[in-house]
Amino acid sequence: MWSSKRKLVLSAVLLVLGGAAGCTGFFVNPTLSSVAIGPQNQTITNSNTLQMTATGTYSDGSTKDLTGKVVWSSSTTSCATINSSGLVKPAATVSGVCNTTVSAAFGTVTPATTTVTVTSGTPTSITLTASTTTPAKNSTVTFKALATFPNSSTQTDITTSVTWINSDTTDLTLTNGSGTGTVSASAATGITINVTATFGGVDSNTVTLTVQ
Repeated sequence: MWSSKRKLVLSAVLLVLGGAAGCTGFFVNPTLSSVAIGPQNQTITNSNTLQMTATGTYSDGSTKDLTGKVVWSSSTTSCATINSSGLVKPAATVSGVCNTTVSAAFGTVTPATTTVTVTSGTPTSITLTASTTTPAKNSTVTFKALATFPNSSTQTDITTSVTWINSDTTDLTLTNGSGTGTVSASAATGITINVTATFGGVDSNTVTLTVQ
């Protein structure tokens, strides 16, 4: 009698567990949904290298560093190559300015890409402009840094590669890798903020903002 009861209890437990597994997907590993790489749209000189990273996003919303697991490639190896660890190395023969598309592939997920620009040396000049020099409080300002490099008559957009020199980081938020600045809502009317872009040891002209 007790043996029969034990069998019934065991059967019931197994049935419950089996149902739970079926309903909630126990033992099902999350699948890779997408791959993102960075930093995006960088400019480097042919004497520097650039370390890329790859991040995978999975079906359950989790993320994982895939830098050493994706398959890296460069579309124009005469401009720059990239190794299995994501390190971009410019070709020594670069003259002027060249571009290559860097890709990271993993399984059947759509590869992630970005453009890397390689120059033959430090810029001869950098011109910095702003979408407005009289921004309102709690508004955005878009900056653009254009560089002229040796052996090239064409200006190259290096906005995402420069380092910002910002005289007032409290009233203007400007992050390296982005050309968009945000003016604080609490910024005092009439204050001035000086912004300069620097790349390869060369500084641009200074743009002065006056908050309205």
